[in-house]
Amino acid sequence: MFRRRVIFLFLSLLFEYSLPQHEKESDHPNREVFDKKTSEIPQILKPLATEFFFLDSNITTIPKGAFAENPQLERVEFSNTPTESIEAGAFEGLVDLRHIEISGTLLTSIPVGVFKNLTNLEKLIVKLNKLHNLEKGLFDGLEKVRELQLHINEIESIEEGTFDDLQSLTMLHLGKNRLSSVSPNLFSKLSKLQILRLYENQLTYIPENIFQNLTNLKEIGLNGNKITELLPNLFPHREKLQKLFLDSNLLTGLPPEFFVGFPQLKTLTLQKNQLTGLPTVLFGEMPKLTELSLSQNNLSSLPERIFSPLKTLKKLDLSKNHFTTFLAEHFEGLEKLTELNLLNNKITSLDADTFEKLPSLITIRLAHNNLQTLPQDIFEPLSKLSKVYLSDNPWHCDCKLTHLYLWMKANSAKIKSQPPEVCQYPEDLKGKKILSLTEDQLVCATTTPSPTTTFTSNPNSDCELNLTLTLTNKLK
Repeated sequence: MFRRRVIFLFLSLLFEYSLPQHEKESDHPNREVFDKKTSEIPQILKPLATEFFFLDSNITTIPKGAFAENPQLERVEFSNTPTESIEAGAFEGLVDLRHIEISGTLLTSIPVGVFKNLTNLEKLIVKLNKLHNLEKGLFDGLEKVRELQLHINEIESIEEGTFDDLQSLTMLHLGKNRLSSVSPNLFSKLSKLQILRLYENQLTYIPENIFQNLTNLKEIGLNGNKITELLPNLFPHREKLQKLFLDSNLLTGLPPEFFVGFPQLKTLTLQKNQLTGLPTVLFGEMPKLTELSLSQNNLSSLPERIFSPLKTLKKLDLSKNHFTTFLAEHFEGLEKLTELNLLNNKITSLDADTFEKLPSLITIRLAHNNLQTLPQDIFEPLSKLSKVYLSDNPWHCDCKLTHLYLWMKANSAKIKSQPPEVCQYPEDLKGKKILSLTEDQLVCATTTPSPTTTFTSNPNSDCELNLTLTLTNKLK
């Protein structure tokens, strides 16, 4: 509760001080603002007031007919109040009411009838409370409501049919609640819905037909749940979808061709799952997708050319997985990629041509891997490269590192690692900065072969042996 009060105190102050001078309470004839001195809803108010704000006030109950003397009201807000109950009919008579907000209270439930006959209501915000469930009938008659925000509550269940009357709804926010399941028909009447946010609940499964009637969806937020699988045709009306958030779940795999047919998709998040592999064909052409993150999964390999349909991709994040190497074919089709993040993997080696299909690359992150050296000219095809991160690898500072060392010397301004790259081997160079070395320190160890003993028998004697010791020093 303390945290909630701090948040709303900040928001209240922000609201108060962000108002233009002519809109402050004393100067605005249509606004009434009540603070902590107010413990009951006043009956005598400015005759022309159309907006009431109860900010950090001490109102514990919103009774039936609370605003009966003020039928002209168009907006009512309760923010950071200790309100524990609201009676059915609290807003009765307010036929012009268009905006209600009840946020940061102690409400655990809202009875059916609270919003009855508010036929002109367009925006309803009931967030940051302690609501446990939503009953069917609660939103009946609210045919003009376009935005409904119910996030940051403790909602565990929603009765089927609860949203059926919200025919004009374009945005529904149910994020940060405690939903473990949703009915397949819960949103079936919301044909105009464009934004649906269900993030940070406890959902483990998304029913197959839940989005069947949502033909206008542009944004779906399912991130931060416990979803273990996604059904193949989960998004039947994908042609308008612009944002799809699937990160921070428990997904171990994805159906083949799951992301084919999303021509408008701009944002796709898949990080922080438990993906162990990806199908050979996963993506279709997404001409508006510029960023893709698969970081913090359990991936150790990729199908070749998996990203080739993503012609407009500029940022690709594959960090914090279990990759040991990459091939040039993994990055085929990514001619416009400018940033590649491969840090925190288990990469031990890369081929000289690994990045040759990335002509637009500006930033590459290879830090926190198991690289001991890199092949000659691995960065030569990258004419636009300007930021390179190579630290926290077990670099072997011997003759095999010479080519990388010379490249780093010649391109030191491009090395952005903090802390800088240091040697892991040999022992006498351990911990030394690579760029502080001289070329003659990068030597490979030499060995001295064991002595060779040759025995030659004397044909004139069965017993006499000539012993010849040949010592040969050879540079290995």
